[in-house]
Amino acid sequence: MAYDGQLKTNLVFASLFNMIISLQVFDTGISDLGGIYQSRKVDGTLFGDTKLYISTDALKSYPWDGTDTPGSYNLLTIKRPPAPVQEAITIDTFRQIPVTVDEYLTKQAFLDEGSFGSFNGVILAWLQTTKQVYEHTTYLSNMLVSAEAKAKDLGDIALYSDYTGKDAIVFKAQELYRQIEDYMKELNEPSRSYNDHGFLRNYKLEDFDIIVPLGVLSSVKKLDVPFLYSPDDKPIFKEVHWKYFGAINGTGATLGATNATVRALIEKDYTVSDVTTHCFPGDLLPALATYLANETYTATYTSRPDISTDITVLMIHKQDFPIMSAFTVGTSFFNARRLDINHYLTFGHNDVYDAHLGERALLKLSTVNTDPEAE
Repeated sequence: MAYDGQLKTNLVFASLFNMIISLQVFDTGISDLGGIYQSRKVDGTLFGDTKLYISTDALKSYPWDGTDTPGSYNLLTIKRPPAPVQEAITIDTFRQIPVTVDEYLTKQAFLDEGSFGSFNGVILAWLQTTKQVYEHTTYLSNMLVSAEAKAKDLGDIALYSDYTGKDAIVFKAQELYRQIEDYMKELNEPSRSYNDHGFLRNYKLEDFDIIVPLGVLSSVKKLDVPFLYSPDDKPIFKEVHWKYFGAINGTGATLGATNATVRALIEKDYTVSDVTTHCFPGDLLPALATYLANETYTATYTSRPDISTDITVLMIHKQDFPIMSAFTVGTSFFNARRLDINHYLTFGHNDVYDAHLGERALLKLSTVNTDPEAE
């Protein structure tokens, strides 16, 4: 119940009022936002800093018969290696979080110095917590939406069967693991098929984060008996909230009276009928909102999926989508006239949506639960 600001009348003496005996300030309530993006952070410092990545290809071999006339070349023939490919990521996005706290006037609303100090402490803690929320939502939404658009499609995993009930779920769980494991083992053979440069590469299962929407892993692990007893030889899934899967909206539009799929890709305010809604990446836009091109995405799911839902499985190399963070600096300004302090937290990073490296395999699979003969 919201406090109305009024003291309660004492039941015995109507001229007296019951006291406020305590006040507790809750903390920010946000914690443990570490995700698949944490291991992808690389060093960076200033605006415009660039990190380069150079990829090279395999050489060629030629017949040799032990003489000076092998036929195709001699000692003076220049045999340059294949042209390398150079990619770059640049720190080009900076954000600042401001907040003003009073050292004197706001204190009038608090019982004592301790509770007032707790309140100010929580407000200032929101500077770093807001940065964590921004990073978590921005990195995950941009990484997954970009990966889904740019990944090489390995095809469908058929999970249809004639089983029913629990037997059907167990079959789907085991079949999902089996087919993904088969696909991933194929990558150990040197091939030019799985990276954007067409260079000769091979990959191991442990090179990838195998990412599925939140809700799929529990429906697999709890029913797939072999997983419970021998998990080490199976692909390890990483769950990411289902709201981050989707396709970017390349054109702007105005939403209708309801919205269950269009979500923010950038942090932005949307105003509808004089009501402003602040959206972090991944948040649903308010109905009737107008958005611009490339600032939102249409989510794949409207609710939590499970093993019986047709889902997208992303295989993202652990060194793909590098996130280069710039400096993080906190500053403050004391206004001697108003006796308040403006605090600022400034930080920067590269464009995560365009951070895919062509050197690294980026793959996806789709599950299909429908009987193809029934269509």
